[in-house]
Amino acid sequence: MLRFVDIDKTFNRNTDAQMHLYENLNLEIDEGEFVSIIGSNGSGKSTLFNILCGQITPDKGDVDFNGGGFNKLKVYERFKKISRVYQDPVAGTSPSLTILENMSLAYDKGRLMNFKGGVRKDKVEHFKNLLKTLDLGLEDKLDSKVGQLSGGQRQALSLLMALMNDPKILLLDEHTAALDPKSSETIMKLTDKMVRERNITTLMVTHNLQYALDYGTRLIMFHEGKIIFDVRGLDKKQLTRDDLISLFMEYNNFFVESM
Repeated sequence: MLRFVDIDKTFNRNTDAQMHLYENLNLEIDEGEFVSIIGSNGSGKSTLFNILCGQITPDKGDVDFNGGGFNKLKVYERFKKISRVYQDPVAGTSPSLTILENMSLAYDKGRLMNFKGGVRKDKVEHFKNLLKTLDLGLEDKLDSKVGQLSGGQRQALSLLMALMNDPKILLLDEHTAALDPKSSETIMKLTDKMVRERNITTLMVTHNLQYALDYGTRLIMFHEGKIIFDVRGLDKKQLTRDDLISLFMEYNNFFVESM
């Protein structure tokens, strides 16, 4: 179980720009849950990810995973258990390196590096088999530079690389927002398939309300650092897009419809 316990966070303290975001925020996520997180800009979605990853330190409170405290772990120690896929496909890969080189780096994440160079030629067949699961023909392009791939192909590769070392927690940070609609659909179906097969605890921040409805086992809405809506199971399945839009309009003076 992943737990955020009594989290407080204030930004720009004692300045004119001071913003008190979280006050005694509590959230429990069961092992294997796939949670879609929605909310307006500045509502606290990405800050939750950054606190979990150690990139932002809470003023008060604890983060706990399966009985082990995260607060005292360094960032690199947390990323042995966490993988994160970002909005920008470039963020999860090195465009100047080949697919093989990128996958070799991902494979060696958390392992002691040897002195034979970064390319794992001994894992070529393993990498090809992994790439075949994407059904994008990338298994025949191991020597292609990642920068030559389309955005959808690169994001699919980022997702695959994020899961190569069996992380305990997967964070999807608006990972389809920079893609065209067709590529977004491909990535979401691929995401759902991979998460289900691995039963990995997954948190997905998205501005796409339809994806929040269609994917995941639980849906949470943030507003001004508070969880204002939390639904799962049959109740989530019965939700409609209009329901979510009504909630947005109730808590915001304006609403910008996502793709």
